[in-house]
Amino acid sequence: MPVGILVIRWDNEIGPINEGFYPATLKITNNLLTQVYSSHRYQSLKPGFASIALKNNKVVSFFSGVGQDFISVENYVVALLLRRDEKPGKYREILKTIAAEILEKIPDDKYKESLPNLYEQLAKI
Repeated sequence: MPVGILVIRWDNEIGPINEGFYPATLKITNNLLTQVYSSHRYQSLKPGFASIALKNNKVVSFFSGVGQDFISVENYVVALLLRRDEKPGKYREILKTIAAEILEKIPDDKYKESLPNLYEQLAKI
């Protein structure tokens, strides 16, 4: 089961911004935000998935895209923080569903209320 869900937004002046996460006990560093966001931007401006291995965790994430080709909102990443022994590919399908729901709710700021329920869905994988 994933350690948590993380929502990142890119700001051109500040860099990656933690827009929300669950559970509240997650330790989110600026370095983590930068690594996750960068894993997408180095690949493409288009929406898509990325996986990275960190020292203690793995991350599978979905980037909403930027420019003319984006889903719901530009420059957002929805990431699942995984244990080091988990396989990121196992979570791609559920991440597609979770990311769509979160990205759709960003404009009215209702996605934060959804994070606990979405996290519970991950427990069933």
